[in-house]
Amino acid sequence: MTATANAAPLLTRAPPRDTGPRERRPLDFAVSVLLVLAFCLGPVKLLGVWWLGYLVPDALASLIVLAVAFARSSARRPLFAQSALTAPMIFLGVWCVLALFNPEAAPLRSLLGLRSWLLYLAFYFVGLYTFRSVRQLQRLYALLLTLGCATGLYGIYQWIAGPQAFASWSDDYSRYAQLAWSATTGTVFRAFSTFVAPGTFADNMALLMMLAFGVVVSDGVPRRWRVAAAAAFATMGVAIIVSGSRGPVVRLALAGALMVLVLPGVRSKVQAVTRASVVVGLVLVVVGLQVGSVASQRFATILDPEAFFWKWFQPLVRGVEIALAHPMGMGLGYTAGVPQFVADPLFRDLPTTNVDSGYGAAAAEMGLVGLLVFVYFAVEVGLRGVRAWRKLSPGPVKDLLLGPALMAGTYPVVSVIAQPQAALPSAIYFWLLIGMLIRASTRDHADRLLRSELHAGE
Repeated sequence: MTATANAAPLLTRAPPRDTGPRERRPLDFAVSVLLVLAFCLGPVKLLGVWWLGYLVPDALASLIVLAVAFARSSARRPLFAQSALTAPMIFLGVWCVLALFNPEAAPLRSLLGLRSWLLYLAFYFVGLYTFRSVRQLQRLYALLLTLGCATGLYGIYQWIAGPQAFASWSDDYSRYAQLAWSATTGTVFRAFSTFVAPGTFADNMALLMMLAFGVVVSDGVPRRWRVAAAAAFATMGVAIIVSGSRGPVVRLALAGALMVLVLPGVRSKVQAVTRASVVVGLVLVVVGLQVGSVASQRFATILDPEAFFWKWFQPLVRGVEIALAHPMGMGLGYTAGVPQFVADPLFRDLPTTNVDSGYGAAAAEMGLVGLLVFVYFAVEVGLRGVRAWRKLSPGPVKDLLLGPALMAGTYPVVSVIAQPQAALPSAIYFWLLIGMLIRASTRDHADRLLRSELHAGE
């Protein structure tokens, strides 16, 4: 995007041809700024400047969505164009709006919860309506991988330096200095980088590793930049380990299994596996140098059903139990959406609970019918995303959109063990890229992207 024009050559063979003023849209710059801000929200919130951490990104995100809606209206085009995911998203959105009238819900909390469910979901339509060229996708990837690598490196430094390096910065930082997992050698600090939790840190690293992998396996990207993407992949892999988060490891394993299933042709599979082996080798080397063997004690529990399976399925069960006791649910915002770093009692006194599951949260907030609506939505995201990628013609666009296809394909399963709505910054680029993926698969847009590929290679 415009803010990262200097980084664009990272993903191109030669300086791309300027195709006109449409490539320099202010909207691209606004999305870039939003992403940079979202990757830096942790320190802002933990240092006590809560209003910046919540109001600024939400205000900018709202302006971007409104700008896209205004452009559609001015062009006399439908606000919700037909696409593979338009109907499921409208269905979910309507049900969320109806949930505002739940008599068991506090009105303020419901409004906060509605923002949590729908504001960043609307970035699907931003991606769907604004995706126009390979250059645009390249610039977005350059920005995201740069941010991912930078925050990953900071997380590794944070783990090496230890909590004493930041514990005195604020009361919240002092509390976060106590984050740790237990090992036979004692407690081990969990890095959280510039995010608000180790799990959020690791989830973003896993998603960006999928994007990096799409660059690594692309024959349309110069070798030196594939190597750079592999190095970023390795760095973010180490970042997941120092976070002590096991969920993203499962997400990557699911993505790997899905990749083998959706990659067409034996030759492509062999090439992808070979390149993946090189990337994994880099990860193991860096892990051996920076982390050592202590992490193996933490991640070995993934194979222990007692410690792994029920730990992650219990939130889903709890959400269903709440829905059984309250058929309409407890209302939006009950499990997510209420600001956690705000001292104002107006927010602190709102009744909330923790349900670390997308399906469980839907059940707890919107009842059993809401759970069914979300199941339908999540399954459609997975199926439609994979189908859209398979429809693409072989080439740079298909290679680069492999990552978003893997994100979409794993979404229905990952939603069992994670609450994906409004988790910044991932909610921004996740839905933005899914919208681009669906847009790229439409017949009328495929020819346009092919022309932009030819321009980019000139």
